[in-house]
Amino acid sequence: MRLQLLPFLLYHLFFSLNSAAQNGKIDSLKKVIAISKVDTVLFEANRQITEHLWETNPDSALYHAKEAYRHALKTNDKTRIAMGNQTIGVSYDYLDKLDSCLTYLNKGLSIYRSINIIDGASHILSDIAIAYYFRGNYELAIRNHLEALELRQQIGNKRFIAISYNNIGLVYRARKDYVNAALYYQKSLAIKKENNDEQGILNSLINIGSAYHSQGKYDSALFFAEESLKQAKKINSASDIVSAEGNIGAALVNLGRYDEAMDVLKGAERKAIAYNYSSILFTVYESLGDIYSSKKEYAISGSYYTKGLALSKNASRYEQEIVFLKKLSRNAFNIGEFRKAYDLADSSRQISERLLNAENSRQINEMAAVYENADKEKRIEKLNTENTVTTAIAQRRKRERNYFIIASVLFLGLAFFAYKAFTSNRKKKEQLALQNTVIEKSLREKEILMKEIHHRVKNNLQVVSSLLKLQSHYIKDEQAQEAVKDSRNRVQSMALIHQNLYQEDNLTGIDVNDYISKLCENLFESYNIHPTRIKLIKEIQSLNLDVDTVVPLGLILNELITNSLKYGFPGDKTGAVKIILKEENNTLFLKVFDNGVGLPTDFQKKYETTFGYRMINAFIQKLKGELKTFTDEGTKVEIAIKNYKPSIV
Repeated sequence: MRLQLLPFLLYHLFFSLNSAAQNGKIDSLKKVIAISKVDTVLFEANRQITEHLWETNPDSALYHAKEAYRHALKTNDKTRIAMGNQTIGVSYDYLDKLDSCLTYLNKGLSIYRSINIIDGASHILSDIAIAYYFRGNYELAIRNHLEALELRQQIGNKRFIAISYNNIGLVYRARKDYVNAALYYQKSLAIKKENNDEQGILNSLINIGSAYHSQGKYDSALFFAEESLKQAKKINSASDIVSAEGNIGAALVNLGRYDEAMDVLKGAERKAIAYNYSSILFTVYESLGDIYSSKKEYAISGSYYTKGLALSKNASRYEQEIVFLKKLSRNAFNIGEFRKAYDLADSSRQISERLLNAENSRQINEMAAVYENADKEKRIEKLNTENTVTTAIAQRRKRERNYFIIASVLFLGLAFFAYKAFTSNRKKKEQLALQNTVIEKSLREKEILMKEIHHRVKNNLQVVSSLLKLQSHYIKDEQAQEAVKDSRNRVQSMALIHQNLYQEDNLTGIDVNDYISKLCENLFESYNIHPTRIKLIKEIQSLNLDVDTVVPLGLILNELITNSLKYGFPGDKTGAVKIILKEENNTLFLKVFDNGVGLPTDFQKKYETTFGYRMINAFIQKLKGELKTFTDEGTKVEIAIKNYKPSIV
């Protein structure tokens, strides 16, 4: 369903009524409908009822919108007909039916343009922009908002110019272009001050502060939050007062003024709970949690994040849910609950993937809807054209039909005998085709499943890598830090394999040239080695190897290159690392050279007890390989592998 409109982003500027007053207004309008027989009166009454029902009962709103349109047609007044189309279009938007929405809005727009009603055309363009905005099509939203703005500037309607500026700012904010968002909010604010629009001024102050906050300009964000608080108190808007206090607290937290922030946020929390302003509590709970987290009071911090998470789930605020899950994951890690940290991080990832898949589906559906809308228009036009000639050719077609029946009887007699001979052969072909279709479908499903598996394995490995990186920040011992970094690099080497697999059509094999290039790039970056200091030379034969071969090969190569980078070139010593991989006589040869300082004399004795050495030996045994090491003019390692598998392409 359509998201709730913000109070400052409206389709039309109609009177704001409380529930009781609104129901009373609708009842009065229905009485008018019951006693009146004047189409202009019935049109206006139904149109007003529609506007009052959009938020609460969109199905009923659509009914009255169509009634308004029916009476508009009877008046033969093009302005009313255009308004009728517009009202139906907006009603369909509230029902989340974009194709129907755009069909009626574009009809209304065409009529307004044909009779040169610029104001009406600008309103419909704004409606179209808002429809695209709520579906994430920001490019088309901005395009239509700018066109609406241009028309409003032509007629000098400052009130609606301010609304257009504000709406464009909202779209830029949704695109995370906070600089342009703030620019258009400022333009809107200037006009609202001219017009003495008190509520509009408040909305713009809130929006500007939010844009500056998103830019990380917390001093400016604090200034506008404080200004919005003054304005909210001026117009005595209780909810806006609490919202402004929450924004002030968030800005103070980011400025490190925790004591001041605590007082403001606690007060905002009490008011929000008392008046049931649940939407404001997202900011309050996040900010309070951040304060206690900075003080390493993780239990209290976690309690606020947990409250925010529960609130997010109840309100289906998925992006906010992701934020609280990540913060709870970090808390869990900080207190040593690593499994919990992983589970929370994984939950956050799953929601992100779900949102991405939903967004992709939405975009596809939207494109289809737009296409269908355009296609409908073409088909209607074609049918209208065809109807003009139908009567002229009807008699001719009747005669032709009689001739066709006679010819068909003769033809069927001849075709019957041919058909009997053909049927037997066709059935065999159909059975074979069906079998092939089933096999192809099964293979496609298997391929999709395999890609999904590789994608998930890659994601999980990256989560482990991230946790290891995060852990290293809290380790003071240098040796322990190095061990964690080495482990992270090993995990990354395996993640690269699964990344390649789900991105390629061949799900069983890896392009070793591409894989080794990425592996080396990651290792050079991990140890902050610039390619101008240590040059990488590769002579990699074009090979596609099975996963069972690439995994141990990648881990072996990871260890050898790591050793060269860590120990072969101490200080600022320069040099080169050379990698050779080739296939000869049913044997796979891996060679890693460096021209560094070489291995120490007691290398074998010290190194053979390390994890890296044991891992290399274990994988070489698995691959039925043979290892040779040379220490003249640097370090040279040669491995001959007998047990390897080319991929099945």
